[in-house]
Amino acid sequence: MNVNDIVNRVSKYDSNLAKEISRYLNSRKYGLVYEESKPEFVRLPNKTVVKGDLVNILPPRGTVKSDDSKYQDKWRVTALDKEHNKVKVMPLEKEDKTLTVNYDDLVAIARFDQPVYTGLKEVDRIERGGDKPFNTVINGENFHALETLMYAYQGKIDCIYIDPPYNTGAKDWKYNNNYVSSDDSYRHSKWLTFMEDRLKLAKKLLNPKDSVLICTIDEKEYNRLGILLDQLFPEANIQMISSVINPSGVSRGNEFYRTDEYIYFVKIGKASPQPLALSTDWLTAKKTGKDKIRWRPIRRQGSHDSRADAYNEFYPIYLSKDGKKFVGTGEPLAPSQKVSDISLPESVIAIWPIKTNGEDGCWQISRDTFSELNRKGYTRIKYSKKWGYTLQYLAKGEQKKVENGQFPIIGRNYEGDGSIIVGESEKSAPFIPGTQWRIPSHSAREYGSGLLNRILKTKRFSFPKSLYAEADTIRFFVKNKPNAIILDFFAGSGTTAHAVDLLNSEDNGKRQVICVTNNEVSAEESKHMSKKGLRAGDADWEKYGIAHHVTWPRIKCAISGDDVNGNPIKGTYDLKEKIYRPINATVVDEATGKKKQKKFYEAKNTSVYPELKDKMMSDGFKENAIFFDLEYLEPSIIKSDLAFNQIAPLLWLKAGSKGRIIQHKDDYDMTSEYAVLFNYKYIGQFIRQLKQHSEIKTVFIVTDVNSRYQDLCHELSDRNVYKLYESYLKPFEIQSLS
Repeated sequence: MNVNDIVNRVSKYDSNLAKEISRYLNSRKYGLVYEESKPEFVRLPNKTVVKGDLVNILPPRGTVKSDDSKYQDKWRVTALDKEHNKVKVMPLEKEDKTLTVNYDDLVAIARFDQPVYTGLKEVDRIERGGDKPFNTVINGENFHALETLMYAYQGKIDCIYIDPPYNTGAKDWKYNNNYVSSDDSYRHSKWLTFMEDRLKLAKKLLNPKDSVLICTIDEKEYNRLGILLDQLFPEANIQMISSVINPSGVSRGNEFYRTDEYIYFVKIGKASPQPLALSTDWLTAKKTGKDKIRWRPIRRQGSHDSRADAYNEFYPIYLSKDGKKFVGTGEPLAPSQKVSDISLPESVIAIWPIKTNGEDGCWQISRDTFSELNRKGYTRIKYSKKWGYTLQYLAKGEQKKVENGQFPIIGRNYEGDGSIIVGESEKSAPFIPGTQWRIPSHSAREYGSGLLNRILKTKRFSFPKSLYAEADTIRFFVKNKPNAIILDFFAGSGTTAHAVDLLNSEDNGKRQVICVTNNEVSAEESKHMSKKGLRAGDADWEKYGIAHHVTWPRIKCAISGDDVNGNPIKGTYDLKEKIYRPINATVVDEATGKKKQKKFYEAKNTSVYPELKDKMMSDGFKENAIFFDLEYLEPSIIKSDLAFNQIAPLLWLKAGSKGRIIQHKDDYDMTSEYAVLFNYKYIGQFIRQLKQHSEIKTVFIVTDVNSRYQDLCHELSDRNVYKLYESYLKPFEIQSLS
């Protein structure tokens, strides 16, 4: 009986008492209990400050930190005099005084429980993918970027992969504009608040019928994250695995070396990992059966294993007198016949499907099927003193592994039963691996830092993920989805975008990736540049931010195949491993002239990723990518139809991220993907044009007259029609209330 059942029973006797109990319970928090650090604020250094904005006053240039409270307080702008660079502000907490400051010394701030309207400004692009959808990279605060993406992608994302700040105490992330350090007694609560706000938005973006959220973490927060995910995704199937990312380990003083991290998989709807043909590194035990051909007993075992269940499969199989070769089969016995009634040739050994308890059983296969399998070498004889002769065969699944070349035939047992001899497989049969991953290509040192430095030529980012670790992790959920949409809103160095490009190159997929990162600098860089008189928003500050300095160049270089200096990137994406394969070969004994079997060991370099064979990094990828800055807009400007070009990329994203982005016109415009009607007086021409292009499925109309919108919906009932700017504004307003 749960607490709600108890309250319902109490209400039958005392409704007032039940109400008081309910009120008390609703005021309590159960499950993961922490001190919520709300509301959360963030600085918007690139936003134009307007009257009514919340702002911080920045300390004088060249100052790292000031104890003056006015630099820590939040202020509201009450009057602007841009001509004289003066602004009047009023304290948010105490509205009893005003202060006049320089406009240049203000930075806008936003609180996450109030609507903030955003647009996108294109700053760069690279096109090598023809008509493929564009990968999207957004520079901006990820909470606001997620709200922005809601307009185009709510319920449409197939996979979210995130590598959030691990909250190690090393000032690797900010909360309310301050780096969080190890001496902050509320750092766990701040981290949980930070994550919860973003995960709630992420949940709305995921496809509720079939999608996955993948989140990496280390031991500092893995337990809290697990409980938070349970609370936010109660309907999901959640699993955690451990992955070795640094085999040599990271020293932790007098503690155990850290070699691994954890990956949470939040599987929503019917989402589940797909069995994949993986390298032998994924096998956690030598005798799993995944890396070998499985020979099964020909005698049926388990259910329906009696002679009465299959009379036609009760027949003798003949072996040579020495028991080494198959020499034929006999006719199936009639139900009334006994084995003792049958006269057998003296030159053979007859093997019947007799159970270990002496009862008559049956074979798995008919006499004709046995003869066919025997001809192909798919049957064999095993002998032991305890069990005597045991006959084995390859079932259909194992036959397929041989016939498709997964296990190459390297000989036959010609001196014995004629059974085939196979070499070891370079890849296992498709399977889902265990929860302990120790994969050499997942090492962050070689395939994270080493690879990134090869592209950027200098160390610009600490602890990037292995490219192959991300590709492998995501592949389990999108291998069968060539048009999947993948989102990473902690994009960091851009490994996720690189990994999706790699996956597409394996199977010519058209998967689309959306990456969100801010342009922050590290705590040390911030301190250094502040002393030089720089501030966030200055060009000399922004060029060293993570988006401009790492994410964007890495993604562009990966696609082009050239490093940041314009030289071809050295190396190949196809990794090699040396394996030693046992080879059983038939040789002729020089002394006797007889054939015999002899085992050799062959060293061979094999591809860890055969799909990437001969894939040079300098070839780049056949992909398109577009780079945006997140912009903050005033709703009055939007409603006045003065900000269309700022929200135009959002319409383009909603329509599929293909082709050109429609800009504002006086009449209408359309591409092969979507159309926009700007002026209703052109409705006739607009509809006639659309009816000539059935491929256009997304239509926008700029109007504040609902009847016009309804008429267009009726006329274009086979298309998706959206009203501007209501359809754009509403999601932001809804998010602020949720």
